[in-house]
Amino acid sequence: MHARPARGFPPPWIVVERDGSFCVEDGEGLAVAWTYFSEEAGAHAATGAMTREEAQRIAKAIAMVPEMRTIIRSLQDGLAEADADDGRG
Repeated sequence: MHARPARGFPPPWIVVERDGSFCVEDGEGLAVAWTYFSEEAGAHAATGAMTREEAQRIAKAIAMVPEMRTIIRSLQDGLAEADADDGRG
């Protein structure tokens, strides 16, 4: 079995509303994730379908992943530098 090359999903990730769903697309327009919703009043309780607001909130959180990874890396680099400066690294 051959290993697949690592795929990049370049930022920025954006949220695009479609019919009954939100699509999270990477910087090249590739669909990274979908969240679905129902606008029918009884569907939420009966089927467990998300409301439009819930689906949008989750899609927006997913779209923040590349930004959060950058922030985490920056914090980790800062901590590593601080440890090295203290003689602990």
